[in-house]
Amino acid sequence: MTETEMKEAALAGGFTGAEIIKTEELTFIHSLRACCEADECGNYGRNYGCPPDCGSPEEMEARVRKYQKALVLQTIQQVDDIMDSGQTKEAKKFHNMISWELVRMLRENGTDGLPIMAGPCSACSVCARIEGKPCRFPEKVASCLSAYCIHAADMAEKCGMDYWCGMNQVAFFSMYLFN
Repeated sequence: MTETEMKEAALAGGFTGAEIIKTEELTFIHSLRACCEADECGNYGRNYGCPPDCGSPEEMEARVRKYQKALVLQTIQQVDDIMDSGQTKEAKKFHNMISWELVRMLRENGTDGLPIMAGPCSACSVCARIEGKPCRFPEKVASCLSAYCIHAADMAEKCGMDYWCGMNQVAFFSMYLFN
């Protein structure tokens, strides 16, 4: 697939925005890992896609740098109240669902790569990490932008995308890295 076809497929698949940038343009702030360590989302040590299991900030950055390009994907969705976690979780679930659909299509069309999602890995309803068992689907584990310590607002700006959308809209980002 050409880059233009990839972006067109993303927009046709329900994304508000889709841009391709070089991974060298991504900004990594390793100190963002402190947010994960503070367990602000409740997944630290409870999800194989999250720290500490996903790797150190340096390992995560090195994983990204193995790829030349990133297809950055955005959805902007209407919510009644951005502070309503139920509404924002549903918006994130939708974003990740269409992200996985696009990843599947890209892979079927010969574009191998690495997905980075919005929020923790959700391949299983209950992560095997909580049960003290090995990951059931290691090929489906996907970490989020925060776990990678990617400066999301800077990435959005470089892509010409809005990061803050106001009190009644929420933006989510994912990406697919490829060569």
